[in-house]
Amino acid sequence: MSRTDEVHRMTEGVYKTIMDQFNPSLRNFIAMGKSYEKALSSVSFAAKGYFETLVKMGELASDSHASKEMGDVLFQMAEVHRQIQIQLEEMLKVFHNELLMQLEQKVELDAKYLSATLKKYQAEHKAKLESLEKCQAELKKLRRKSQGSRNPQKYEEKEMQFAEAISKKQVELGNYIGNGYKTALSEERRRYSFLVERQCSVAKNNMVYHSRVSILKILLKFIYYQPQQLFSNVQRGMTIQAS
Repeated sequence: MSRTDEVHRMTEGVYKTIMDQFNPSLRNFIAMGKSYEKALSSVSFAAKGYFETLVKMGELASDSHASKEMGDVLFQMAEVHRQIQIQLEEMLKVFHNELLMQLEQKVELDAKYLSATLKKYQAEHKAKLESLEKCQAELKKLRRKSQGSRNPQKYEEKEMQFAEAISKKQVELGNYIGNGYKTALSEERRRYSFLVERQCSVAKNNMVYHSRVSILKILLKFIYYQPQQLFSNVQRGMTIQAS
């Protein structure tokens, strides 16, 4: 097998790897991403109901003469958790729009594009190869005539023309195969680069989410500390009264 034949097979191999391995793996990745999104959405929905109930408990406490301060604390807790849920929902939107939707659109369009690109490459390769082989066959035929002729000199000029044409076609075919291989590798890299770019976008958004949630957790910790102060004040008051 010549080097050009080897590179030609490598080129076809790159395209087939993208179509038979990369795209199916990407579809599976998208499916797993949808499952992950669904699970987080379910958690978000359940949490929303939980903290809406907490607000109602706060309303009950606010109507009480003895527990009004506790109602305020419950309201504050519910509000902070509501803000955390809003941040989670925003993160899920970005995850859906920036990753899942983008990849899904890409993989569907990609299947047709790659198939058409590979067929075009193979058709042009076949045409150039057949043109070269035809020229080689003509030269071989001409040389047989020259060898059986009493005046072989009359074929020399034509043989040189065929030899030059063959050399030119070999160079053209080699260049076409080399460029085809570079294009195939570029197509492969472009797909992985797109996946990395989308994933980085989601990761950046996740960092923003966790940063904001961390701030809200600090606020929540401060709110959690308020009931302890209230209880301490009540206990001190009871101690003074007992004295």
